[in-house]
Amino acid sequence: MTHVILGHCCKDASCVRVCPQNCIHPAPGEVGFDTAETLFIDPRSCIDCTACVEACPASAIKPARDLTLLEQRDARRNEAFFLGRTIMSGVPASRDTDRKALGSPGGRLSIAVVGSGPAALYSVREILQRSGSVRVTVFEKFGETGGLLRRGVSRHHPRVREMDRLYDVPFKDDRVSVVYETEVGVDVSIEDLRRDFDAVILACGASEPRSFGPADPELSERFYQAIDILSSDNRGLPVPIRPEGLGPRCLVVGAGNVALDIVRYIAERGSTDPVDDAVTDVVILARSNRVAFTPAAFDEIADLDNVNLAIDRAGTPVDIFGSGRFLRDVPGLGSVDLSDPDDIAAKPGQVRVTFSFGNEVVDIGHSDRGAARIVTATGRVFESSSVIGAAGFRMKEMDGVFIDENGVVLNRHGRVISPRTGDAVEGLYVTGWAKRGSTGGIGDNRVCAEETVAQLATDLARMSPGALFER
Repeated sequence: MTHVILGHCCKDASCVRVCPQNCIHPAPGEVGFDTAETLFIDPRSCIDCTACVEACPASAIKPARDLTLLEQRDARRNEAFFLGRTIMSGVPASRDTDRKALGSPGGRLSIAVVGSGPAALYSVREILQRSGSVRVTVFEKFGETGGLLRRGVSRHHPRVREMDRLYDVPFKDDRVSVVYETEVGVDVSIEDLRRDFDAVILACGASEPRSFGPADPELSERFYQAIDILSSDNRGLPVPIRPEGLGPRCLVVGAGNVALDIVRYIAERGSTDPVDDAVTDVVILARSNRVAFTPAAFDEIADLDNVNLAIDRAGTPVDIFGSGRFLRDVPGLGSVDLSDPDDIAAKPGQVRVTFSFGNEVVDIGHSDRGAARIVTATGRVFESSSVIGAAGFRMKEMDGVFIDENGVVLNRHGRVISPRTGDAVEGLYVTGWAKRGSTGGIGDNRVCAEETVAQLATDLARMSPGALFER
């Protein structure tokens, strides 16, 4: 009996490291790992040893015999991944043979880590594994560790949220200290850290929502950021929705998992909101003609009893091949024409969710009727009662760090680069979303952090004994 990896796989790859058969793919370093939404277990070589089950920090692996009806879809995706592929069984080669120890440029090594989310977690773990005497100081903006793992992961994904237990070992190590309520770039500068520590690793994520408005100050009454709503809801705090509510039509700009989390939030509110305020019509505006959400996130929304899914037939046709199984597995998805601003679904208790592709937002303002008005690059106009931004994140501006047009720190494999000289800034490194952009799940930060810390180890090894980083 084989095991199956479920849709909320975090890609931490701990399962790969313990699998005695090398039957979990794509593994870190293999083609397709960076873009894979989940990992897969080859049913032809799995020996049902359960090692992966115990290693998975997201509790995302189950025996095939125990799958629910909904989880059977994950089993089918698992089987489809290996169709036509050669069996790659046998003991995998160790990935740690080239791991360099973190030497000190002079005395005991001290490293500052900015942020305490998943990227910081994996960085600290990797640092501790490379040095027995290192001292790590973590600077956290808020009063608790966890970053978006604590504030951004939906309460409907308890097994993913439980991954915060990974912090128990590295953050309680006597080589690690955490400085809370301290924002780097505000309370302490990057230059201060570079002066006081041998190295600084930026692991603060891409925490600032991408903004396309509102240019009109009055529009702020109708404009929200998804992360503000979801972080409050996920933590059981009052959600900052104004008294006039979000409905009846709500535009969600962005088509990733965060957008679908907003759909779930709205669907749940539908049973409790006053009829006049309830959202009955959600329009998800995707910039490109490809979906950005995962199949598992889509399945969760499709399974909600009070959600009816549709495609905007006036939008750009979806790239079926680039969008994976989205349309092929949902052949019955209906279509509607959103060109009529008065075409608003109005059935109480039900929410129509329409995906409209190829809509890059270029302007946002008020319509003559007082509604929010969005104009896209193709000239289409959408009106709504409210607009929720879910278009991704970018790195927050910080003195001493150059952030490119994509909202990430200019870097080369984790070494921060000076835009003036093109050279690496000595002693300054980056990992996580601040390094690669707001893509990838929690576990993707593991490989990312390993690469960054490896660059640091290489740089330390090149330094002559007693030398110090340039302050």
